[in-house]
Amino acid sequence: MKKTFIKYKYYIIAFLVLFIPLMSISIYQIEYSLIAPGLTDNIDTFLIIEGGYNTENTFHTTSVMVVDKVTVLQYLLGNLDNKITVREFPEYYNHINLDDLNTMDYLMKDNSLSTSIVVGIQNSNYNIDYNSYLTVYLIYDYLSPNSLEIGDKILEVNGSSDLETTLNNIACGDTAVFKIIRDDEILSVSAVNNLHDDETCSFGIYLKYYTEIINKDDRVNIEIVKTNTGGPSGGLMQALFVYYSLTASNIETNLKIAGTGTIDIDGNVGPIGGVEQKIITATLNNIDLFFVPHLSDDDNDNYIKALKVLNTLNTDMLLVGVSTFDEALEFLNNYTRGDSNE
Repeated sequence: MKKTFIKYKYYIIAFLVLFIPLMSISIYQIEYSLIAPGLTDNIDTFLIIEGGYNTENTFHTTSVMVVDKVTVLQYLLGNLDNKITVREFPEYYNHINLDDLNTMDYLMKDNSLSTSIVVGIQNSNYNIDYNSYLTVYLIYDYLSPNSLEIGDKILEVNGSSDLETTLNNIACGDTAVFKIIRDDEILSVSAVNNLHDDETCSFGIYLKYYTEIINKDDRVNIEIVKTNTGGPSGGLMQALFVYYSLTASNIETNLKIAGTGTIDIDGNVGPIGGVEQKIITATLNNIDLFFVPHLSDDDNDNYIKALKVLNTLNTDMLLVGVSTFDEALEFLNNYTRGDSNE
């Protein structure tokens, strides 16, 4: 054994010199996130509408792959690939539990589904009843202990149902009483509006509206199939799919239609992240039309960023910028195959 080691010691040393650093950078994690192209999901696989119209088109949501706390090796390789974005953790990550981001993503997905169903059904002239609650989506480490939790639906603040106005008028250092729904039980909890070192104040909660469907037209039968995809960015496409499944139309047929963008209860389209990777994902999946939020002429606008990426790709995919559900409907109802981005 000793003779063998002596004979091959230089090979062994050379191997160890290379292997140990490679293993180290393959294991050691740093506080960066990686965003890579992901998938397009056919909406009719997770929103099943019985007896709907067959438009002979397919509608798709578009997702990206996100890795938090990448290894050094992933960081290096990601920066060498122009299809991948590597970014440093934002400052607020220091004040949250990263596992809560997954909880928030699935909460946002559930809201996205219910909101898009409401928008699609209402625009199809069917009846639907719903409630929208200002809801806790994320909590920070400076939230008062034993108070609010992710998923809490807020009914009142300090006895008032005018939630946003009341919250904005609570002074730094003051305590507010929240009347909430948690696990179908009505509770009251308190939290302090904390003063921070930068002279700003906050309770330590991230709030957005959450829509719950109460009742809908008996003629509309929709089954939601749970998926592993989180986040709110499928809202616009889901609403379009519901609308065209419930409404007879003469739009162009045999199209693969995809896109990204949140949707609110009034049909407004909101911005999303990872738009560059979503454009690449769509072109890899032979999408014909891709909808994206176009909310300003700023360089950081989703449409502006998407168009820059699209112009570097060899594709005939048409990029469509919209700010509302109605704009998307108008485009599809007037689209003729062969229209281009030029």
